[in-house]
Amino acid sequence: MKKYLIDPKQMWCKANLHCHTVLSDGCLTPEEIKERYMAKGYSVVAYSDHEILHDNSYLCDERFVALTAVEYSINDHAPHWRDEKTIHINLFSRDPHNTFHVASSVRNAGKYYARFKEDFRCDGYDRVYTKEGINEVIRRANEAGFLVQYNHPNWSLNTREDYMAMEGLWSLEILNYCTELETGAEYCPYIYEDMLNSGKRLFCSMGDDNHNGDKGDFGSYGGATYIGVDSLSYENVFSAMEKGNIYCSSGPRILSLYVEGDTVVLDCDPAVNVVLTSKNRRFMNRFGAGLTHVEFPINEAVEYFRLTVFDDKGGRAHTSAYYLEDLKK
Repeated sequence: MKKYLIDPKQMWCKANLHCHTVLSDGCLTPEEIKERYMAKGYSVVAYSDHEILHDNSYLCDERFVALTAVEYSINDHAPHWRDEKTIHINLFSRDPHNTFHVASSVRNAGKYYARFKEDFRCDGYDRVYTKEGINEVIRRANEAGFLVQYNHPNWSLNTREDYMAMEGLWSLEILNYCTELETGAEYCPYIYEDMLNSGKRLFCSMGDDNHNGDKGDFGSYGGATYIGVDSLSYENVFSAMEKGNIYCSSGPRILSLYVEGDTVVLDCDPAVNVVLTSKNRRFMNRFGAGLTHVEFPINEAVEYFRLTVFDDKGGRAHTSAYYLEDLKK
């Protein structure tokens, strides 16, 4: 019997889960972002402006979902910002109309408070850059119905000690497209692998972190997360994200993925390499020009597996980790 992990019967919505507009330090309006991203085949954008939650649900329609989101920073204040360690996390709201700021204060809102102080509501929590302080922010966010994505760890100057201490994350942003273009250091599946090998369970995602300087497209359309739903709605998109019914890609699509007996079967856009990775140094490869169908054997010794698809243009698609014990339920 086939157990689908990426079901071709579902609608796989192309999403940008990291975006900035004129409501913070971006250069396009929310409406302009919607227009441009829809023209590129996207049907979901998380409007994750800095520090302030905005209800952009007026942009939602039968072809587009605007996720209510915010990007928080937790800073270890240094004399110069280039030397400052920080944690950046995106919070995705279950309720599209929720604009109450958990784990936040007027101090945290910083320069954006003056612009939106009439509508700013918060719990008054001042974030601090300590292991306990970071996890308290995540805990409060989770309790309030947010999914928490960990953003661009290399730009943030984070070390293994930093990310291994974090609890309650929904996802790691394994590609921050804009920052990867700027620094060449923000494609980090190796951090995801490290977290999995150390026993952490979380999904992986990609986002653009686009700011659209000078109203251009720099940093846009390069890191997509695909979300599987039966029909497009805010509730369905959030539910699929919460369950991990996602994969992410900077190029090739994964068209189907299922387990049948002791075999993993994947169909994809033409690829030159497909890798099945499991814990520690357990992996299998399939090489060849124009690969669109691959199969891998698995056995009880495999605790979890994830797949990476490489195309001939340098694009890569990643699944999150699938655990055998979960697949048996």
